[in-house]
Amino acid sequence: MVFSSSMATLLFAASLLFGCVAAQRNANTDQFTYQTTAKSSPNNQYPPNQWKKVQCGNLEKCVGWPEKFLAAPDWELEENDCEWCPASGSSCAKNTHQSPIDLQRNRAINESEHHNQCVDAHLMHRADSSCTWDELIRLNAFSIERHALQIKQPIESYEGSYRNACGRHVWGKIDYSKGLSDWWWLSHTDVHVPSEHTQEGKRYDAEIQLYHFYSVTAEEAGVPNQMGTVSILLEAYDGADDYDVLNKIICQWRRVEDETRKECGLGSVSGSYGNCGGGSSNGDASLFNRNLRSRRKAQSIHDVLTEKLKEAHNDPSSMYEPLTVSEKEDYTDSEVDWNELVKDAIQQEQNSTSRNLAAYDEVAWNNYFALDDVKTEYYFRYSGSQTIPPCYGKFLPGSQNRASTNHWRIMKDPIRISTRQLNEMHRLLKHRIASANDPIRPCQPDTAGAPYAGNDNYVNVSRPLQQTHDAHYMTFCECRWRSKFVEDQMWCSDEHQERRFYQHPYNFDQDGF
Repeated sequence: MVFSSSMATLLFAASLLFGCVAAQRNANTDQFTYQTTAKSSPNNQYPPNQWKKVQCGNLEKCVGWPEKFLAAPDWELEENDCEWCPASGSSCAKNTHQSPIDLQRNRAINESEHHNQCVDAHLMHRADSSCTWDELIRLNAFSIERHALQIKQPIESYEGSYRNACGRHVWGKIDYSKGLSDWWWLSHTDVHVPSEHTQEGKRYDAEIQLYHFYSVTAEEAGVPNQMGTVSILLEAYDGADDYDVLNKIICQWRRVEDETRKECGLGSVSGSYGNCGGGSSNGDASLFNRNLRSRRKAQSIHDVLTEKLKEAHNDPSSMYEPLTVSEKEDYTDSEVDWNELVKDAIQQEQNSTSRNLAAYDEVAWNNYFALDDVKTEYYFRYSGSQTIPPCYGKFLPGSQNRASTNHWRIMKDPIRISTRQLNEMHRLLKHRIASANDPIRPCQPDTAGAPYAGNDNYVNVSRPLQQTHDAHYMTFCECRWRSKFVEDQMWCSDEHQERRFYQHPYNFDQDGF
């Protein structure tokens, strides 16, 4: 059979088109894993040293960038910024600032060659969102993701834009001390096991990460595309009491797990966890949507900005709408009594320890619970990246070096938790089942986690440490202002800096890290 040149051209063009479609389809099914021995093909499972290859052919459909937008209005996400810069190597340029890194206290020692003065002058002021515990349940804000346990701040459409979906539509917000003068709004909370950051070489048992986006437009801020993450470390101690609010959250994640298994025709998980129960022991069970066909995850800010970018691609004349702010959240710092906030947190803890918490719904809820409970105002700060693809945070030299940054704040002390709480968080992630509508492996075991060295019952959902460079601008902010926590005041009263930093590093009684 003889082919004409025109037919050959058509066949060649068709093959190119098919190849492009296949490439896009493959890109949309790209996923990252923490398993260092994973193979990138044929399953598109990319290990940490190949995260740069995780692509997104369609921002609405791709699964490899699960947190596509954690930012302000005017956000643009166009490329994968992941670089493989392992802490033990020297393969990356000095102007990279990948995360996570090892946090070092010598930045605050004047005599150290690594000294970098902290310029911050006050605590991170914060105000809770209008999302109550019951509303978070009603709006399906709790989820077990491949890479983390998550709590979203739900949002909804409003007059052509979007707003917080809860109650008075008030965003949770936090105020960084220096250099970033506007509020950061809370997007969602992730929990990783073990911790992603280390401190003086010590890796902790878990890390709570509060992701925020900047509340003003790029034009107002002077630089676009910024995100801010506040981290609180968790450490399990032998004989330690349960951290009550963590039990409350674990019970809700267990409920989500149970509903996913029911969708898939699977039985409930074996074994119980404390007083979680199966019904109303952890809040009003009627609030949790048990209609398996209509149950949907809450939308967070990065979900709707995905839709915004899709509209912009389809209609070049479309413009990003600013996020809507309720007038009730337009207040000044003076309206928040920070002394009373701390007193209330202390009183709640005393009340919790003085009564028998037979049901975890008795534990008070605050979306900034971990920042209240860590009992310190002092932290490390540095400029870095996301810790999952696309690792947003490509360093831009010169006056724009803030424009592509995740601004990290990591509290210096860990919150103490019990071993059984740590065990349960590992179990939830290790034995995760994908939902029935998952586009890749519905109702199948599906975790990005890697085996955990030394414990077959644990899983590792922590990106390996990255190299620390000058571009991180790491500082340690401690005792520069008088903390409202008595524990901080006592810690700062030791004028011997190195003893305070390394021999008694925390606000509670412990020798060394």
